[in-house]
Amino acid sequence: MVGHPQLYCRVLSHILVNEGHKVVVAGSGLSDNWPNEFPDLFSLIGKSEVEFIDTRSYSGRTLPRLTVEELRTLQSEFCIDSTLFVEGDYFSDQFRRIADREAPRLHGRTSAIFSHTSRWFPNEDAYSGERQSNSPQTLRQAVGQVRRATFHRRQSDKYFFETVLIKRKVIDNLIVKDERILEKHGDAVHCMPEIFRVFDNYKAAELNADVSNFSEPIRKYIEMADSRNVLLYFGAGRWYKGYDYFLKLAELDHSTFALHVGGSEKLEKGKLMTFDTDALRISLREQGRLFETDTFIESPLLVQQVFDSVDRFVSTHRLTLSSGTMLQALQAGKPVLVPDTGLVGWRTRKFGLGQTYKYLDESDLVRSWREFKEQPVDQYHPNIENFMRRFSKTAVRNFFLTHLCGNG
Repeated sequence: MVGHPQLYCRVLSHILVNEGHKVVVAGSGLSDNWPNEFPDLFSLIGKSEVEFIDTRSYSGRTLPRLTVEELRTLQSEFCIDSTLFVEGDYFSDQFRRIADREAPRLHGRTSAIFSHTSRWFPNEDAYSGERQSNSPQTLRQAVGQVRRATFHRRQSDKYFFETVLIKRKVIDNLIVKDERILEKHGDAVHCMPEIFRVFDNYKAAELNADVSNFSEPIRKYIEMADSRNVLLYFGAGRWYKGYDYFLKLAELDHSTFALHVGGSEKLEKGKLMTFDTDALRISLREQGRLFETDTFIESPLLVQQVFDSVDRFVSTHRLTLSSGTMLQALQAGKPVLVPDTGLVGWRTRKFGLGQTYKYLDESDLVRSWREFKEQPVDQYHPNIENFMRRFSKTAVRNFFLTHLCGNG
């Protein structure tokens, strides 16, 4: 349940409960009392209409992920009418078993959200967003392509989505986040409005947490720097979020003041930063051009304050799929500067949400940032407002009530 799944569970559970439904949230964490590990689930704890189930208690292997048979046992015990996989990608091996008739179908209506769709369509690398060529350049590549098509076709993304899910109808609703897929498979897929914020009322603890510690210091820092010059990084320092490029950009542009709201750097196995983040942080701190909260921020009020306070937002992400952070900035009415590839680049150009720069090119990033800072932000506001209507509470509610319950 780490990351966006807990946010999805919170938002959708509140919507379903408000419509008179009962909800079972099946997941796991580090302890038996796992819902208390995830702040976004706190508002659901104690609700009579919501029950939390530890999936490990239904697993013969005591693993978080269940087999089809184990999930069917859970479904039967709780008389489940409709099931949503918030991360359908991780159940793909079981969907394949159903398609191959090695396992029975699941009970009731089945819907699944898939994030890892870019290699299927539009045939892009999941990180860089670079288009994958289908045309071999050499004889050796051509032979390899034939072998893969012959012996590994069943393992391909194309086979999984088009044969396992669509042709064999293993699930009722194939839900994706990339609206480009509708260009080719519009009748077979549903593009969801991304969930990146909550719509229910915050509890007192959420409103008060972090505000007293950081609200005023952040306000003073932005005031000192001038909001036009503030470069915001939100979340833990991660490789896939381009944490090192965020710091490098601030170092290269001496008029920029870096603001990192979130946890410290998180090392990821096999993922090496391009730039020395420790050296960059020391240098920026000595110059008074880096402010860090150095902790996970729970308060939605503080998050809103931060995004409202900056003039524009820059994404230095290596991962160019749908970005919740980009949507948070747009929700605050801020234009964005993002990599020129993948879904983030396509959306920014298609809908006029800001500007783009060459992917992982620090020189072009600096040049684009300097130009972007001089542009009036008002010119983007009408486009941003029109684009963000698709992610409204009404849009989220209607989409999921339609597909999970059969009614809008």
